[in-house]
Formats: sequence, C-alpha cells, structure tokens
Amino acid sequence: MFLKNPQENGIFGMLAKAVSDDAVSAGETRDIIYEAASHMISEAEKYSYRGDLWEIQFALAAAGEENPIARAYERMSVPKDVFGILARDLWTRHKVVTSVKAMVSGDSRYAPLARVGDFEPLKKNAAPGTGRTRDAVMTLAARFAAAGSPEDMSDSLADFSAVYGAGKFALSEAFVWDSPKQTLEPVDDLDPGTLDSLVGYETQKRELLSNTESFLNGNPPNNVLLFGDSGTGKSSSVRALLNEPDFVRRGLRMVEPRHDQFAEIPAILKELRQRNYRFILFMDDLSFEEFETGYKRLKVIIEGGLERKPDNVIVCATSNRRNIVREVWQERAVSNDDVHGRDTMQEKHSLVDRFGLAIWYPSAGKNGYLSIVKALSEEMGLVMSSSEMETLAMRWELERGGFTGRTARQFVCRMLQGRISIT
Repeated sequence: MFLKNPQENGIFGMLAKAVSDDAVSAGETRDIIYEAASHMISEAEKYSYRGDLWEIQFALAAAGEENPIARAYERMSVPKDVFGILARDLWTRHKVVTSVKAMVSGDSRYAPLARVGDFEPLKKNAAPGTGRTRDAVMTLAARFAAAGSPEDMSDSLADFSAVYGAGKFALSEAFVWDSPKQTLEPVDDLDPGTLDSLVGYETQKRELLSNTESFLNGNPPNNVLLFGDSGTGKSSSVRALLNEPDFVRRGLRMVEPRHDQFAEIPAILKELRQRNYRFILFMDDLSFEEFETGYKRLKVIIEGGLERKPDNVIVCATSNRRNIVREVWQERAVSNDDVHGRDTMQEKHSLVDRFGLAIWYPSAGKNGYLSIVKALSEEMGLVMSSSEMETLAMRWELERGGFTGRTARQFVCRMLQGRISIT
C-alpha cells in the first residue's frame, strides 16, 4: 500500500479501529465513535468546517498524509493517471467512512450524532492557519463522497495536491519545531494582521515585500534582517507576509525556531529540503551577548557550512541590535588584551554579514506616533476629539517612553477599556 495503515491517522484512525478491529466490543465501539465525533466537532468549530464531518475527516486524512506520490508531485500540474496508483487504497480506506455512517444511521444509540453528518459551526469565519484550506478540504470531501469509482477518488486528490501539495504543508502554513518529537508542528492561531494594517514604514514594507516576491518567483534569495527600536513593527511585518494576497497559495510557508533550538536548525532544514514550497525561517528577537558563542554556529548554518542552506529557504530575523552580537567599548580600545582586536570585531560582525538585506525600523517620532494613534483609533472604533486624543496619547507615551506602534496600540486599548483618564 502507498497509504499508511488507516489506524495510524489520528481521528480517522479512531474510526477505522471502531469498524475494523474485531477485538473491540460493541460498547467500546460506541465509546470510540463518540470520542471521535467529539474531536471532529471541536475541530470543525475551530476551522469552521460545514457539512458531513465524517467525509471531511477522511479528506483531512488523505490530504494530510505524506504519501510518496503526492509528495513527488505536490503543487505541480501532472497527469492524473500517476495518482491512479493511489486509487485502490483510497477506495478501500473510504469504506471506513461508509461503514461508520451506516452504523450510526437509524440506531437510536447514536441519535445525538445526527448533527455530525450535516454540521453547521457556530463560528462562521475560519481561523487563520489550517482554516485557510477549509473550502478546499470541504470540496475534496464532497468529491470523495460522490466518487463513483476508485479513479474518481484519485483524480480528486490529484487536483487538490496540484494546488496545495501534500501533508502538513498542504494544510498549514506556519510551524514551530517540537524538539522532543523532532518534527514540525503547525501553528493554528495566527496573527491576522496585514502589512496594510501596519501604519507607517512604507519604504521598509516595500523592501520586505519586494524581496519576498522575488523569492516566490524562484530568484536567488536574500536573507533579511529587520533591526531597530523595540515595538516598531519588525516582527509584525514578517508575520504579515503570510496574510499577503496569494503568497500562501504560491507556496509561502514559515517556520519559527526558538532561540534555544538553533542547534537543531540542520534537522529543521532537512524537513524543508526538496519540498516544493518557499520557506521563511523566522528568527524573532535575535541577539547574543558578547560572551555567547552560539552566533558562530548560526552563521555557519545560514551561510558557510559544507552542507548549504536549501535554495527554498531564506532567513528573516528581527533584532533591536544592528550587529546582533553585543559589543562593548573595551573591544575597540587599542590597549585591550586582544592582539588582533580588529579580527575579533569582524568575527562578531560576520553573522550580520550573512543578511543580504538589512531594513531599519526607527522610532516613529512624535508626528508618526500620533498618526498611528489616529489610524488605530479609527480601526478599533475609539471616538474622541483630536485634541483630547493627542493630549492623552502624549501623556501615555511619557510613561512608556517610546514613539512606537506598540505604545500607540496600548494607548488605544487602554482608552477602549473605559476612557480612563491618565494621570
């Protein structure tokens, strides 16, 4: 079989166990089906799935599986007969769904599950993350349900894979690294912010967009460093790339390793290599103290090791420091103990040199800060006179000490809590 054992596939695996394991008693079967239905409803509410959840669960299992055929032809137009290799496996596995539906239909013990076959979520709008493929998954489920032959099923999966790909990268676009499991785990609750919603920094956003656009077009990539004052929108700018029109459909994906996982980046790159996607390795708040040596390992990973970074991966890092590694004045003194002090300084600058594009995010200044306050107030529904808003916003900034977008957002949120006067 090209597809793995159905019982290895999460919720769908539970259903497979319920209908195909002879060792499971009738009571256990009922418990398993109810438990699976509970998980299905929770998932459907999270991602706003509508319709027959039994069929949707099968579609999720088929689309999310890393089978060799879909992997080889992900996000490409290929002859559908190639996917015919999967036809018999899909047809056989789909019998799990028909068996479960036949089991619960007309049986009073399963009456509470009637809603599962025709589900309507309370939340109408899908969450970012896996929810972006919601409509495609529902369409795939409907095509599977209506399939009259194994070939119909394989054609349906071929159409899905040609657009979205295969496995976890087909269903999600943002990931974190799970060190114990040594695998990438999807991030479902993503920041919905867009670059248009970030007030100001138009030149910086254009540079970031242009570089990402070139990357998606298959051109040689440039690693990007966004540096500047805290709270100016560096991290938000990178995250917003996933919300740019068409970027995800064109294959953009993002992986964020934690600072303590940099030693595991080679393992992360191994998962990303040879996949037909474009990955941003997002390193947020990147900085090293002068006594830390981790930056040496990181610079080799980014550029300089025997095993080169894949062409389908770029690094986007944010930092409050232009040179990332902390420097002290003693290092610049002629009288220090380092005979080759200049070489030491170059060594510390060698990490930032790996970034072909450095984008500066300075403090917005008074006028820029007030413009952000005004824009956020309009967006979030805060109504007050311009003079009052300016006075209170400036008082708030004095307490927070920064003409930044973060300070502006905090001020507007504070005002929305009840227009409390700031003293």
